[in-house]
Amino acid sequence: ALLFTGDYDLFGTNCNGLEGMFYKEVYGDKCLVFVPTVDEWAEPSWSIIERKREGYVPKRYKELCKRISELRITFGTG
Repeated sequence: ALLFTGDYDLFGTNCNGLEGMFYKEVYGDKCLVFVPTVDEWAEPSWSIIERKREGYVPKRYKELCKRISELRITFGTG
């Protein structure tokens, strides 16, 4: 779990102060975060988020992670 410590606009909602679920690092200094309040994914930079408790995963996020599947190409087109 993490907290947004800076302004981040996610479809019209400022995430500053909201909790999110860290999923993985993506590119550069960004990471993939699920924001339950907005029910959407965000890609904030590390500079505006802070982990709530290093190494601890709340049960609700552990269950969510079990259901996440990344898109994969299974059929080539050419």
